[in-house]
This record gives sequence, C-alpha cells and structure tokens, in this order.
Amino acid sequence: MPLRASKTRLREILETQLRAGNVTRVFEESSPNKESIAARLAYLRDPRIPWDNIHMTEAERKAAGIYEALLNRPGSPDDAMEYTIEHRIPEDEVREEYFTSRILAETRPDSTVLVLIGDMHVLPIADRLRASGHTVEILSELVPVKRWR
Repeated sequence: MPLRASKTRLREILETQLRAGNVTRVFEESSPNKESIAARLAYLRDPRIPWDNIHMTEAERKAAGIYEALLNRPGSPDDAMEYTIEHRIPEDEVREEYFTSRILAETRPDSTVLVLIGDMHVLPIADRLRASGHTVEILSELVPVKRWR
C-alpha cells in the first residue's frame, strides 16, 4: 500500500476509534521532532485524551546500554531491494520493557487505550500487556507487511 493510502487508512482507523468515545489515552512510539497523525487527532477529537510519546530517546538508550547495538542493528534488503529488513536483537526486549512500563504506569486494566508502535514490537508488547491483565486487540491491517526478522 502506498504511503499516502496508508496514512489515510491510519487516520480513518484512528478517527473511528476516537469517535467511539471509550479511548482514555493514546501511546505512540513516534519521532519527537514532528507531530504525528495520532497526536493531532487525539487533541482535535478531545483535548482531554492524553497522547504520550513512548519513544526511547538517545539519552535513555545510552543509559540503558543499548544505544550502540541499536545503531548497528543488522539488516538486509528485501527481495525487491526496496526496504531494509531489520533483524530482532536482544536490545529490542529492553525497548519493549520500556514501552510496556510507560503504558502500564498510566493505564488501568479496565481502560481503553490505543498503542501505536513499530510492527516488530507489537506481539511482544501485546504479550506483556496481556500478562498484566489487559485485554489486547491488534489491528493487523496497520502492519500488512513484515519488515523484520
């Protein structure tokens, strides 16, 4: 799916979720340098819906001892030579624990939140949230192509 169509579909899904009225918070692993679609929509739909960027900063990665490993993550081109397929490394688990702890610190098991993260982290974080008593629904339509191993 081309980028423009993906962004349009993401916006539609987020608007539907936010319009339903049960979302109490949005968590997103997002660039700290630009406003994301989710951040903008959460604010426009209802300024009382907090949006939290759970991106792990460079300083946080260095403090956790994972900065160099993430910087030098192995990867290889896909079959069409269009994208780099990244490989999971042990340091991904440190990031996933960080994301999960940020989510759990602000969430009750009976609340409805949206979590937007990189596709390689979806299943491990879903497993962690389920183990903490949360019900998790994965919208696999948002990650139609797996770009990691």
